[in-house]
Amino acid sequence: MFLFGLASKFDLFSPGHMPGFVHKRPVYDFPDFNKVIQVYTLSEGELGLNDPNRRALFVGDIHGMNKSFHHLLSAASYDSARDTIILSGDIMSKSTLSGSLAILDFVTQHKCGAVPGPLYAVRGNHDQTIVQWRAWRDWFEPLQLSIPSALASVSDPNAHPGPQAKTGREFLELIEHEWQRDVERDPKGSADPDEWAGVARKRAMGTWREEWWRRVPQPGKGHQNKDWPIFDDHYWLAREMTSEQKACLYSLPFVLHVPSEHFFVAHAGLLPYDPKRPLTDKRQPLAHPPRLTEGSGKDYYVGTASPPEAQTALASSPVTVTTPKNETFELLRVMQQRALLTDIPGNRDPWVLVNMRGIRKKKRKVTRDNNKGTPWSEVWNEQMELCKGFDIAPPTDSDDRHKRPSLSGRLGDETDLEALPCEPATVVYGHAATRSLDIKRWSMGIDTGCVYGRRLTSLVLQKPNGTALLQIREPDDVDEENEDMDDLNSRWSDTSDAPSLREEPDMPYSRRKPRAKKVQFGDDDAGIDAHVISVRCPDMGD
Repeated sequence: MFLFGLASKFDLFSPGHMPGFVHKRPVYDFPDFNKVIQVYTLSEGELGLNDPNRRALFVGDIHGMNKSFHHLLSAASYDSARDTIILSGDIMSKSTLSGSLAILDFVTQHKCGAVPGPLYAVRGNHDQTIVQWRAWRDWFEPLQLSIPSALASVSDPNAHPGPQAKTGREFLELIEHEWQRDVERDPKGSADPDEWAGVARKRAMGTWREEWWRRVPQPGKGHQNKDWPIFDDHYWLAREMTSEQKACLYSLPFVLHVPSEHFFVAHAGLLPYDPKRPLTDKRQPLAHPPRLTEGSGKDYYVGTASPPEAQTALASSPVTVTTPKNETFELLRVMQQRALLTDIPGNRDPWVLVNMRGIRKKKRKVTRDNNKGTPWSEVWNEQMELCKGFDIAPPTDSDDRHKRPSLSGRLGDETDLEALPCEPATVVYGHAATRSLDIKRWSMGIDTGCVYGRRLTSLVLQKPNGTALLQIREPDDVDEENEDMDDLNSRWSDTSDAPSLREEPDMPYSRRKPRAKKVQFGDDDAGIDAHVISVRCPDMGD
């Protein structure tokens, strides 16, 4: 004890006196690279269904399967003069570098450029990772660090720091070259970028490279930090895209709201309530009708769906409007739909909007694990089935304020709700390839696993009394288009010096022959004809 006291007195156990002790540097405080655009409201004219000769084509997760995407458009008789394309997210990654860039080019030209044919899209989880990497590169490349001379002159033969990089761009060029060199040297092709980066970080300790590596994101614990693997396809896609493509990708919102037809588009889905609060809580949007206050005129009302601070989350015009009294019902529906987006915390969380697959019963939070929790679409549909109109008396929570909604959307056996003062809304989504085509009354899951060798699906909407809804094109029409797709793919593969992924193989028409079937969409009296059409995709292998 005496010796221990002396050691403590003279601070012999401080990091500087302990042999082999390495002081852990604090985690670098990065800027925000999310580039969030929460919601875009699609008008009736932008959607196009107010014209019976126009259609809306919703396409599931493409993942860079460029040939399959154009086969699907061809099979659906896509016409840029009359059709609006809406993509459910994950337009890139997991397949080929050239195909992903070709899809991004198509989106950029039609959504943000002058090419005819309106197109809208939401971000998926893979798109968001690409956004983050590109925003990080734009921040990192111009950096110039003042490296202490002691680190700049380290002579540890095991560190191999090399000549000091002057800018972030030079450092990236250096480590990209070293990574590609080591990949080429690997006889089994089993080099893992995460392991490689981990070793490189350790070797950089005590050298000038350490300060640069501190500013390179790395995967970590927690769902918000798992999507930063360096040198994967997200990294290279972020590196290769043009400034025009970057700006267009940044412009994609997380949610599309279409109030004219009362539906949303969100990559992973939406929550119908806050699972951490009682279903009858006054902050639950479906538990009470939106508030209406009488306006200056006898036959006019002014509606407000949410507090002003919540409205700032919307990238669209405010919901507050003056409307004739006979249009109050439609206004109420739109207000309640806006409240779903602004008043439920999970629907304001970008991670939830692009990753959610289910809701866990005990923890009352969302999960992206396919094997945990209840699929959110089941919860959504059971909630929508409780919507019986705004004339229903709001439920009370006086019996038990601490009860939480069950995963069926109800409060429990003793206080099961039979109705809520709300009107239903539909969600079109992707992300859930394991469930394949998942068509329910108030949700449309259209990710059918194209990148895994299954199918690519489109939901086609049109009001009746127009031209033929769906005309499946014959093989000759499709074969003629293959030449254009080959040219577009080769354009990217020829100009990119990034590592190439495997190419999407051709598939004979006899194997990718389209399928189509009719489904129900929206309100019973909405007057919308809806079909799903799909084409078979080639197997990309492991």
